[in-house]
Amino acid sequence: MMIISLLLISSQFSYVCAYEDELKEYTDAIEGINKEYNTSFYLLTEADFYKYDYNQLFNKDYEKYIQDIKNTDLESFRNELLQLAIESNGEIIEVDINEMTRSMLGTRTVLFFSGHNTMTLRCKYSGSTFDTSYKPTVTVNKVHNFTYFEMSSHTGKFTNSNKTYSVTAKGRVITETGIVGNQSFTVNFNL
Repeated sequence: MMIISLLLISSQFSYVCAYEDELKEYTDAIEGINKEYNTSFYLLTEADFYKYDYNQLFNKDYEKYIQDIKNTDLESFRNELLQLAIESNGEIIEVDINEMTRSMLGTRTVLFFSGHNTMTLRCKYSGSTFDTSYKPTVTVNKVHNFTYFEMSSHTGKFTNSNKTYSVTAKGRVITETGIVGNQSFTVNFNL
C-alpha cells in the first residue's frame, strides 16, 4: 500500500487527536521531515477525512486509514516520507539507494501541482543510475477531485549522468470553475 494515500500536504499541520498516543512515532517522523525539508505533511483528522470525501477517494473508512498507518513499518514510513518530501515547485529530495549489481524494475511516486496530483514513474535502475535501455512509463493520478492536472502527453529524458529522469507533462488543469488549458509541469525523479 502506498503511503501517498495516507498523507496529504497542507499549509497547516494537523493532529489526529483521537489516535495521538498510538501514532506518536509516526507524527514525530512527520514533524521531523516537515522541519528538515520545509514540507507540510500531516495525517488527516476524522472530520476532514469525511468532509472532503477521502473515504471515497481511498475506498476505506477512517479506522482502516488509521490502521493502515499503524501497520506500516516506521522505517518504511520515514523512507516514503523522504521520497514524498517535495517543494511547491515540484522538486523532490534525493533519496539514497543501495548499490545493486544488476538492473531492477521499480516505481517511484511523487506529489506535484501543490499536492493535487501524483506522478508515478515505472523504471529500471542499477545502483544509483537509471538503466537507459528501458524506456520509463509515466502515469498521473489526481489526489483531489476539485482541482487537478489532467495529462495529455509527456516527454522524458535522462540527465545528471543518468541519475535523474526529468518528465515534462502537458495537459490541462480542471477546477470547480472551469478548465485551464496548455499547462505543463516538470517533475524530476532522482536516484
